[in-house]
Amino acid sequence: MASASAGAKGDRPLELRAEDVAFSIDLARAENAIRSAAPESGGTEWGNAVIGQPRAVEALRMGVSVRARGYNVHVSGAPGTGRRTAVLRALEEAPVSAATLRDIVYVYDFGAPLEPRAFVLPSGGGKAFKRDLHRMVEALKNIVRLQAESAAAGRDGTELTREFEEKENALLTSLETELLADGFRPVQISAGEGVTMDIVPIFGPIVPKIAEPEGSARKDASDHYSNSVESFEALQAKVAAGEMTQEAYDELRRRWYGHMDGMKRLFAELRKGRIELEEREEELKARILAPQVGAEASLIAEKWGDLKIRSWVETLEKDIMAHLFLFAPEGSNSNAGRRRRSPALARYGANLVVDREGQTKAPIVIENHPSAANLFGSVEPRPDEEGDTRGAYLRIRAGSFLRASGGFLVLRAEDVLADEEAWLRLKRALQDGRADIQSRDGPLGPVGWLKPEAPVADVKVVMIGGESSYDLLYQADPDFQKLFKVHAEFDSSMPLDDSALLDYAAFARRVCLDEGLVPLDASGLAAVIEQGARLAEYRERLSTRFGMIADLLRESDYRARLAGSASIGAAEVRGAVEARARLANLPEEKIEDMIASGEIILQATGSAVGRVNGLAVHDRGYFAFGMPAVISAQVSPGEGGVINIEGESGLSGEIYDKAVLIVEGFLRSRYARDFPLAVTASICFEQSYTAVEGDSASSTAVYALLSAIADVPLRQDIAVTGSLNQVGQVQPVGGVNEKIEGFFRVCRHAGLSGTQGVMIPRRNVVNLTLAREVQEAVASGTFHIWAVSTIDEGLTVLTGMPAGSADSRGDFPPDSFNGRVRRELLRMARTVKSYMG
Repeated sequence: MASASAGAKGDRPLELRAEDVAFSIDLARAENAIRSAAPESGGTEWGNAVIGQPRAVEALRMGVSVRARGYNVHVSGAPGTGRRTAVLRALEEAPVSAATLRDIVYVYDFGAPLEPRAFVLPSGGGKAFKRDLHRMVEALKNIVRLQAESAAAGRDGTELTREFEEKENALLTSLETELLADGFRPVQISAGEGVTMDIVPIFGPIVPKIAEPEGSARKDASDHYSNSVESFEALQAKVAAGEMTQEAYDELRRRWYGHMDGMKRLFAELRKGRIELEEREEELKARILAPQVGAEASLIAEKWGDLKIRSWVETLEKDIMAHLFLFAPEGSNSNAGRRRRSPALARYGANLVVDREGQTKAPIVIENHPSAANLFGSVEPRPDEEGDTRGAYLRIRAGSFLRASGGFLVLRAEDVLADEEAWLRLKRALQDGRADIQSRDGPLGPVGWLKPEAPVADVKVVMIGGESSYDLLYQADPDFQKLFKVHAEFDSSMPLDDSALLDYAAFARRVCLDEGLVPLDASGLAAVIEQGARLAEYRERLSTRFGMIADLLRESDYRARLAGSASIGAAEVRGAVEARARLANLPEEKIEDMIASGEIILQATGSAVGRVNGLAVHDRGYFAFGMPAVISAQVSPGEGGVINIEGESGLSGEIYDKAVLIVEGFLRSRYARDFPLAVTASICFEQSYTAVEGDSASSTAVYALLSAIADVPLRQDIAVTGSLNQVGQVQPVGGVNEKIEGFFRVCRHAGLSGTQGVMIPRRNVVNLTLAREVQEAVASGTFHIWAVSTIDEGLTVLTGMPAGSADSRGDFPPDSFNGRVRRELLRMARTVKSYMG
């Protein structure tokens, strides 16, 4: 029987030696890295560089420098790899010209009040434009006030008023005289808060009153006479009493109606005349003020030579001329004094939504809550002014997209994609180069009556996503392909060389200084680097997830302070790693207890037919651990092929389903080329009640299946992992360190026998960064690790038999393991053929 330690072809041992498993960082290299990272040795501060991401940094620099449309940047990578730090540093160093920075103001559109206009002005121009408009309004107020107070205006106004009042008095006097001559008299009647006119009949002798002094105000003509006034109710009573005939009463009533109609016509004519008087006064005022209003408007048009602004100033001038009364002094007796001016004057202002005054660098806006309103702005609702458009443009608020105009907008992909409206509007804004501001929803729903003009915005968007986010978006959204042409991909690992050691030392030194941690010594740095390699899952690479490295330093500092140590050494770092694992491994301990108590049936000694201890990884996200799982196989003659019990019960994923199909293909290609494969076999994960995914157990399933077919027992003190292809090669798998350590702890819990161990793919040796206790057990010979490249090598380790090689006819040596499998499969084929007749 061949030795399990011998290679299948004698070229190399299958069992790994202690030096093959050992992994550590040389203390001298760590000391050199610490010295080189110190400022006195010319070392660079970590904060001035991004570690281990040259490809991503190059993409970032290109993306932020090319201002062409579509060259937005998508950053992908695992959290903690320095994505955000690298992005901010690249943006801060991006070249920018102050000439590209622009202010944005909104103004009232006199032709379309529901569509405020947007002006894009040079940096600092927004405040200057706003001041110019304010100065114009104040100047016009002063001009209107001075005009109203001027002597000439006073004379003109008095003459117009005198002419109208003389005409008015003549008409009223004629009316009153006519009424008195016909036996009637006009009277004033209070009606609520106002006064109205009525006509009443008069009886008795008309006696003149004492004359009024000269120069007194004009009164009604009836005020000059004393007489008896009778109401129609009193006259009706006289008719009833026989003191007045019904005919006389009706005649009096008829004449009263006629006079009332005439009085109404007269008052209508007087009201029309009063309106005409006001219009003539306004026309007179406009003729006087027009040159001065034009001069004020020209000052703005000439200073801001933009054609769009000039066009708006023309409409501004026309509106001012039509509303000069708004500029009259408060409390005046003019028409303007009787109106509310403040809301109306609000239209002659400017709403500065983006102000770049004093800025010399491109703005960097980080939007942590990218809702549609936060990204693109809104119009604040004012229920008390609903429908009043004169000052609504003042309630327009810019979003982060406009505030980033001329610079950069940083977003998290998962946040912006969570809001479908925000994502659609972001794509539209990047395509059009404009930011469309919409009204914010009010308490009773959307307030959609205001539609501000969408201003031009030159924005470079940097979107930060997960490891595969760019590929997913690129395939799913055709617009994304055109809008995000630059992909900065952050790697989760980097080569382990002297430069990387220096970067780790500089990073650790920076964290310790910034956060007041105790310093890290050479042994501590070596332990941190070892943990970095373990996180990277490669012996020759280091993790770039520096967020996790920083957490390790903080927890090591905690342990150093508890121990009263003046520095962080290897003991503190390894203690922190062990403590973190201990705090999270409660499920692992429970499973170990269940195995030890026999609740989970697992045999770690002896041998068995059709059973192999496989290895699985339980990943909790923040903590992963390996656990053995029994994989069993049963076979019989038949035509069912290989049955995946997990698949039949809905507990296997697509990758594991594929692995089982590969197992069946391997059987046909190796053992049944010249006869049909007539076998019904079932493969099962024993005592597994959760979904199984991945192909790392496919080689394990083959070992169990071949053992069941050949009726040859397999060692139960060896746990197995490895993926299989159809030609019998064992492929590497993930989580190999956790799997080895998991089986080691189970064996240690039950008592190490000295023969136990793990069989892994040969290509996984580069991933071995095992815990110190496992390395020591391998060195002492109490635990073993075998590395195989093919199923045949694995069979040699598990059975102690030579696997056997096929000759030109496909036959294997009769005393080999493969020979037994082929003979049994041929027997099953003949049995099925015989049974089927």
